[in-house]
Amino acid sequence: MQISKETFVSMLERMASFGTAPEQGCSIFGVGYEDAFLKVKNKYLIDQFERGTSSEKFVVGPFGSGKTHFLRQLMEMSRDLDCVTAEIALNKDIDFTKSLSVYCEVAREIQTPENKDHGIRALLEAGLEKVRSQTNDLSMQDILVNGWISSLDKVDFKFKTFGIIIKKALLAKVSEDQIVFDSCCRWLEGDINDKDLSRELNVPKIDISSNNLYAKHMLLSLFQFIRQSQFRGTVVCFDEAEQGLSVNKKKTEKILSMLMAGIEAITNLSGGSALIVYALTPDLVDKMKNFAALQQRISNPLGRSFFEGNVLAPIIDLTRRDPLDDLQKIGCKLVDVFYNFFSDEVSVPKEQVIEYILQIAADIVENEISSSNRRDMVKNVCSILNGILETGEIVASAALKNNNTIEESEV
Repeated sequence: MQISKETFVSMLERMASFGTAPEQGCSIFGVGYEDAFLKVKNKYLIDQFERGTSSEKFVVGPFGSGKTHFLRQLMEMSRDLDCVTAEIALNKDIDFTKSLSVYCEVAREIQTPENKDHGIRALLEAGLEKVRSQTNDLSMQDILVNGWISSLDKVDFKFKTFGIIIKKALLAKVSEDQIVFDSCCRWLEGDINDKDLSRELNVPKIDISSNNLYAKHMLLSLFQFIRQSQFRGTVVCFDEAEQGLSVNKKKTEKILSMLMAGIEAITNLSGGSALIVYALTPDLVDKMKNFAALQQRISNPLGRSFFEGNVLAPIIDLTRRDPLDDLQKIGCKLVDVFYNFFSDEVSVPKEQVIEYILQIAADIVENEISSSNRRDMVKNVCSILNGILETGEIVASAALKNNNTIEESEV
């Protein structure tokens, strides 16, 4: 992924303030998981997606361990491979026991590879454009588009009504019937209980009591349509799952049961090519392991974890890293990217900055090893780099305030 110097400065300022992963550009700063991403790319995004199969993964680590960065870097890599992506913050505002709510979030956040816009409308338009792009002949474009839309009747959508509405929406878009197109998009975005809308589209109204069942089928059908739109596949990442799934015992059991059913549905999906990834904290994984049917799905053979060579292992555990080495690599990577942009504009030698960065990492680990170390490291390093841009000098990090040779931080 390429970014401008201005975009980089904005990312640097945000990371200096919050220490969190940027929404775009994580692949530029990513370090330490190169082999993991290569494995996921080859096995899932290339091999399985070409065969039309689907899987689920669980990225596990405590708060601040880099799960969000991992997910966003995965999605950037996926879009580079012509996959559609969606990032869902599965916080407490989203009731995971209500599948329609989850579907609506996916539909709202869905994003095609070369489009900054999100949502169903953007997906439909991108699908049409992808078909048109096969030729420069305008008359042939119309033939290809009409043939593609007609072929959707032959697709065995998991939810037949979904296929009917998709076709109706595409025909409306082609004929520039904005009213019908908007109505179809409303339904595809999850407004399936509206009696008047269902009558307008000439499809059965879904009773609220059946929302969970049909919403699951709608999600699977969405993956099938994306595949039919000639994208490689779909990658959906559920972040902050520790919030959305941390509920009372009765509700937790219901969620885990639904999660088990979801895994079965995804792995048995025909013609969908989807990779569903959940970011989880270790305590939530322990709860999952107490759910017998689910425990069998997420367990690995002894000595055969993802990082021990088993690319099919369902869990990607981010906790098994040397804390000092991890922080040093993060800091050095940030400095490398910074000097790629500004080497001709700053007078501070890169080697001097690296020396500060390595000391910051050592001091953070020496003071306390905690889940917030990565975030503290990012904030400190980005503050120093931002200070170099603003003052032309190194403004020492608070992490080094006890070092007598360095002034106390002003940031």
